Amino acid sequence: MEELRALQRKNSLMISLGESWQDDTPVPNAEEQNLIAESLLAVVRAFGGDALRSISLLRKHLPMLKEETLPRIAHAAADACVPGGLPGTNPPAMQLKEPWQTCSVTIDGVDSAQSALEDFVSSYFMFHGLDSESHRDVLRYLPMLSFVESHIYDLDQANEDHLLPSTTEEAHTCKSRSPLPNDPFGPLRELLRQRRLLSTSLEQELLDGARFWALERKLCAALAAGPETAEGRIEKSDVEEALRLKSFDYRAMNLLLYSMRGEEPTKSHMQFLATSEVLVELGDDLADYFEDVEKNSFNVYRCFLALYGSDDGPRELAKFIEAAESRYAASFQDLDQPLKDKWLQRAFASCRHGAGSERGPGCG
Repeated sequence: MEELRALQRKNSLMISLGESWQDDTPVPNAEEQNLIAESLLAVVRAFGGDALRSISLLRKHLPMLKEETLPRIAHAAADACVPGGLPGTNPPAMQLKEPWQTCSVTIDGVDSAQSALEDFVSSYFMFHGLDSESHRDVLRYLPMLSFVESHIYDLDQANEDHLLPSTTEEAHTCKSRSPLPNDPFGPLRELLRQRRLLSTSLEQELLDGARFWALERKLCAALAAGPETAEGRIEKSDVEEALRLKSFDYRAMNLLLYSMRGEEPTKSHMQFLATSEVLVELGDDLADYFEDVEKNSFNVYRCFLALYGSDDGPRELAKFIEAAESRYAASFQDLDQPLKDKWLQRAFASCRHGAGSERGPGCG
């Protein structure tokens, strides 16, 4: 049905073209008119509301180009195009897909994922009996881990683009993109399934990631509205759930690493790492408070101030952190001694948030 509609739209364009040629100029043949129609459709797909201005510019200035320079210009345009060559030869390639519509990554996603990947390799490989200093161990698993984390960062950026912007310019940018759907992981799940890497636990973690982004949008919309409005009220249970889910990308990478190694997750390790992730997120939120407020991003400290006010908010958060440190210290005791030693060495060398809390509340 969609193909039929596309054909009808193209036929209408061909009729309009046939009625638009100047009387004193030769009419292009059918093949040339078809190519012109495809080119016009590609311009409309690429430029949307600016298509008329783009077509006018082409009509005005292209006749001034030297005939002998056209091949060179066409080649340069093809190189600058998205994969697929010239717009007229493959119109669908000109349709820029949202990050959840295809399982791919951008260079921005790769750049954003770099520090997380470095931390993951240094802090999580030891739980798999892997050496983070071994080129063999790292290069064996890093490509797939890097792809997945970069893809997640692209999705995360798409979600942040639709948090309430703080400036008119950002608002205009946000509206140019579609909002993140409730389930943005379809293509990634399919890729992992094809490679027999999608465990039940990993699939659930991706669902938790989508849940985190939904909670972030809900909480940040409320925070932007302000506590004096009905829309501005937030629930502590939502804040705690969002904090717990926020490190889903680390857990997804960890479960992916188990799948690649053909091993079942070790429950005690996963529980300990979950308590560590909460402390890391808390530390990051305290350090990034002003930046997160400016971007209208989820931030636990920001939420506690909204829940309890500027006087009681810091005290309530301090009690919350003490409880998190207690859970972390208890889980740490379940690790075997060699792993404890490796973890402590890594935590203190990297000044990781939570380092020192192995001894209990107040030591981190």
